[in-house]
Amino acid sequence: MKRKMMMVAAVATLLLGACKSNRNVVTPETMGNREVELPCAQYDRDSEEYFTGMGVGENLNMQNARMAAFNAAKSMVNGKLGGLAKGLSTDYVRSQAGGAQQDDVQRIAEREITAVIERMLNDAEQTCEKLYQTPAGTYQSHIAIRISKKELAQRTATALSEDQKLEGMFHRDQFRKWMEEYMAKHSGN
Repeated sequence: MKRKMMMVAAVATLLLGACKSNRNVVTPETMGNREVELPCAQYDRDSEEYFTGMGVGENLNMQNARMAAFNAAKSMVNGKLGGLAKGLSTDYVRSQAGGAQQDDVQRIAEREITAVIERMLNDAEQTCEKLYQTPAGTYQSHIAIRISKKELAQRTATALSEDQKLEGMFHRDQFRKWMEEYMAKHSGN
């Protein structure tokens, strides 16, 4: 019995060893790839409080590299916001306006929300900046930005409450609360 157990263990060991040696594991590293650390990447995570974005720009001129990185970061945040302006205006106006004025009011609301988003992106808080000079003599800039979701809701509510066509149907505090809930549901957080 003991001899049979030893024999089974030996055969199992040989089989496992043979399987192991025939298996080639393909990883990115075995294919010649190498991982690259991305500066400012740790600042590119949306939270309950902020939309964030990170951009990279390269140019012979340092300021142009920085501007390209900032614009790329803005574009990333704008992409994350996606159809926020259209979705907000459509959903909110449908819940408030009726009939014939709905399309008019929706167009005005969408325009105002888009303008607020653009202003906030232009004034976005910069959370990280790394600047490198490459061996070729160009400058490479990495910039991360963020905008406050709460401030976005407040500014949007203020802008909409100041529009005369929306005045009769608009309630600033109600909208601000509604927008914060909307962003929490639709931003993937």
